[in-house]
Formats: sequence, C-alpha cells, structure tokens
Amino acid sequence: MAGHSTLGASMITVDRKALTDFVTQALVAAGARADDADLTADVLVAADLAGVDSHGVARLRRYVEGLHKGTIDKDARPEVVREDGGVSVVDAHNGLGQPALCFAVDHAVARAKEHGVAAVAVRRSNHIGIAGWYAERAARSGTFALVTTNATPQVAPAGAAEPMFGTDPVSYALPTPDEPLCYDAATSIVPRGKLERLHREGRPMLDGWAVGPDGASSTDIPRVVAGLKAREGYALLPLGGLGSDFGGHKGSGVGLLAELLCGPLAGASWSKHTYGEQGADLGQFVLCVNIGALGDAREIGERVAAMSDEIRAARQAVPGVPVRLPGDRRRTSAGERSAHGIPLLAPVVADLARIAELVGLAPLRGREPVA
Repeated sequence: MAGHSTLGASMITVDRKALTDFVTQALVAAGARADDADLTADVLVAADLAGVDSHGVARLRRYVEGLHKGTIDKDARPEVVREDGGVSVVDAHNGLGQPALCFAVDHAVARAKEHGVAAVAVRRSNHIGIAGWYAERAARSGTFALVTTNATPQVAPAGAAEPMFGTDPVSYALPTPDEPLCYDAATSIVPRGKLERLHREGRPMLDGWAVGPDGASSTDIPRVVAGLKAREGYALLPLGGLGSDFGGHKGSGVGLLAELLCGPLAGASWSKHTYGEQGADLGQFVLCVNIGALGDAREIGERVAAMSDEIRAARQAVPGVPVRLPGDRRRTSAGERSAHGIPLLAPVVADLARIAELVGLAPLRGREPVA
C-alpha cells in the first residue's frame, strides 16, 4: 500500500454510484471480499444519501485501517452458533459489522416467518453504520423489526461522571403500503458523529450535551471529541441530558436496555469493555415479528399509513413547520441527494483522498457542474 500524506481538499458533490464504487474499491483494496465490500458500501452511502453524514463515508477509514491492520478479520463469515426455536445467536468472528448484522437480520426474518417471532443476538461484531438500514430491510420482508447495537463507551449513565454506555442506537421499522415507517436514533442526547459534523461546519454544540471528567457540562467540541476518543473521562449524556429535570434518568434506562440486549444477553462485551485486545467484540440484537401472524398484513400496513397521515395532519405548534414522523427528513434528503448529488465536506474529502492514497486508488472526483 502507498504512503500517507496530508492532502488539501475542498467540498465536492458526488453521485451515489460514484461514491458507492469508490467505497467498494477501497474496501476490496484493503482486503475485504467483494460481497462484503458491496454491502458495507451500500450501508455507508445510504447514510450519506439520507443526510446522516456522521455515519456515512466519514466512517470509511476505520474499516480500511481495521482490515489493513488485521483488527477486523477480512476472512470472517458470520455463523449461527446457537439456536432454540425462534432464538438464535450469531458469531461474527470479528468481521465487518455490516455483513454480520445483515446475515442476522435475514436469519431473524426467516425464523419469524416460521415461528411468528424471532430474536437473534450477535457477538464478536464491529461497527454497523446506521441501524435503520437493517430495520428497514426486515420491514420490507413483512416483519416488525427492532435493531440495536452497543459501541465504544461514550455515555455517562444517569448520575455518573464517566462514560460507560455507548451511544447505542435503537431502530424499529414496520411495513406500510409505501416505504417502511422507521425510527432510528442514538440513546444519547447527541451522537459523537454529530459533534464532529458540527465542528466541520463551524457550528457550536449546546450546553448539557456532554460533561468533562469533573462531571460539569462542557461545550468545547474539539476537547470533548478528543477526550471521548482518548477515553479521558469526557462523556456524552443520555437522552434527556444532565440530571432528571428533563428525563435524563429515563434516557439512561433506555441505554441500559440496549446494553443488556447487546452485552450480557448476546454473549458480547458491554460498551465499557469493548475494543479490547480480542477486537471490538461489539454486540447487536435483532427482534422480528411476522406481521402476518398478527392479522392481515396489508390491512395492518394500511392502518399504520392512515395513523401516520393523521399525525402529520395535526395542528402545527409552529405554523409552517410540518409535523414530522421518523424517517420523513431522511426520505426528503435521499430524494434531493439522489437528484442533485451527495455533498461531502472538505475534511471528509481530504480523508477519502488519504484513503485513496493508502490503498492505491485514484482520488474521488466530484460531479461536473451543470452549465
């Protein structure tokens, strides 16, 4: 592989296909199998397309470096290692997280079709990208799906002054006659990726999002992000923020649920102990319910759609600002970016240029401006 240097860059706009091809080629050049690279690229670019830039190609370097250094096993194949009725356990064998969780989701869907409901726990996994991608995949197969994962320790439980939980996203999705209704959000008040994006955009973070080692609120984004990465005692806060006045203890309880499902119940490390000498050892958990086991699947989907329409038609708290449901903003972004291209900020472009140099690829180029 070629050497590493600092490269200047400016913001560019790229087509979905060009970006997907670049990510796939970079992963293959780093040692990933073609099918794993294709799937991982789809998940990463789907995040950028949906406007979730914090979990898109800005995360590519961790995968390329992990494959290159061997901290991610390029030869791993996910495997069902335990099964009892509708409950299964999958060992990802320290491979890329996207293929492992996709395997688990597809297995959960198949078992739910057989048993009505299925749960699949994943151990020895890695970072998965956006959880909603997997929940929507299951929903398109006719199931209600819940997907969650743990992560690096970045969130202080209620009353604590040190990070112990991950940002632990929880996603659920169910089918409708159109696109699935899909909720996908971190159990922290804000994910670290959003802080990094705000810093790239020159925007501030809010008070009450994070604390320093002394337990006091901190709004210094570079210091908070560096402290989170170096595990220096900085911590994000759970949904609800600092204390209990706005429900921080409730958000902490939801984070604990994700930790239990993805740690002890999955046979994986919980977030405080992830990324040790044996690899990331992340855990994921998938629950699928066959919609057809609950009644007429088409009728249920239509009821969900009608309920969604009623909610969107509610009297607006701020005139002119629409009432949104989970996924509305992501779908709007995906439509706009499919038509006009995906914008990549200069720091991301520079990072992709370094990756290209590292693995011996031509740099990613932006779209030609329309005359």
